[in-house]
Amino acid sequence: MAPFTSSLACLFIMAPLLAFSAPQTSHSTYSNRNSGRSPTYIAGLPTDTTHLALDDEAGEVIAFGRRGEQLGRFAFAPHTTDRRDAQVGACADMSSDDVQKLPGWNTLKTTAENNWGTGSYNVVTNDKNYPDSPAQSCVSTDVVSIVPDGYPGNPSASQSCNTQSSQSGGKQVGTNGTIALTHSEGTSSTTTTTVTKQSSIAAGVSVAAEIGFPEIADVTSSFTFTSTFTNTLSTATETQSDQTSSATVTQSNVAGKTCYLEFTTQTCTITGSGQVRMLGTGWVWFEYNDKTQGHYKWALSIDATLTNQDDRSTFIDFRSTTGTTSTSNYTGVCM
Repeated sequence: MAPFTSSLACLFIMAPLLAFSAPQTSHSTYSNRNSGRSPTYIAGLPTDTTHLALDDEAGEVIAFGRRGEQLGRFAFAPHTTDRRDAQVGACADMSSDDVQKLPGWNTLKTTAENNWGTGSYNVVTNDKNYPDSPAQSCVSTDVVSIVPDGYPGNPSASQSCNTQSSQSGGKQVGTNGTIALTHSEGTSSTTTTTVTKQSSIAAGVSVAAEIGFPEIADVTSSFTFTSTFTNTLSTATETQSDQTSSATVTQSNVAGKTCYLEFTTQTCTITGSGQVRMLGTGWVWFEYNDKTQGHYKWALSIDATLTNQDDRSTFIDFRSTTGTTSTSNYTGVCM
């Protein structure tokens, strides 16, 4: 690859152009998943910035508007709290091979070649030498819904329940009057999720997602919990959720009697399925072996070029088994 001699490397945030059948080009891929160096971001860019030039010597970026007008110069600094990966487990770095597995890769490739030519280039992601946001695959901020088997037409197909009467331990009463019997009521659950189809991107990486469980009549109210998924076929994760709360039953009593609570316990097993959306985000570099439009290295914003989420999405499919234990209908008894 020819040396990079220019002090300015330009990158553009561009809407995708109409695709065309480009001639075959020679290109390779390169990525830096774990650079060991703190990534950087550019603070204070005007909202109407459309493209940037990087001044290596000054350590600044030059911001431009849509008509090419210069909007100012800005220093770049280490990332602190505004990266998506500050949310532990929410994102995983994408290699250059990963980027080329996105459904919208051809749009990224064609946009680059329409603007900077079809000469020989390398596709690069997460290069430690560049002060732009990394290329990552991130869990969608949408809550992932578990859909019980048979819903909505035959919800009973998903569940197996058992109901029985239970009672608490007795409490000896020494005097006449009233006694307060405290208990926990509501639903606790344990959900096991098993990956049935892994995402084609970031294989083997673990990510966290917020899972939503629906309300099921006479079984449980809706609830959400955070679960970790390892993007590997057949891996299983168990997550517990507690939707119980403390309550008190006040019972009249007679001295010498023992008071206790009678209540109903229902245990259910509910099967279902869901899908975690992984969104490609950040930058992909096209590093040409020969200068094109005055520079060797150019970058496209994945988000700005692939405006349809489906074009930068891959999915982790899973099956779920949820065991619930619910207590209700508490009644005080003294005898």
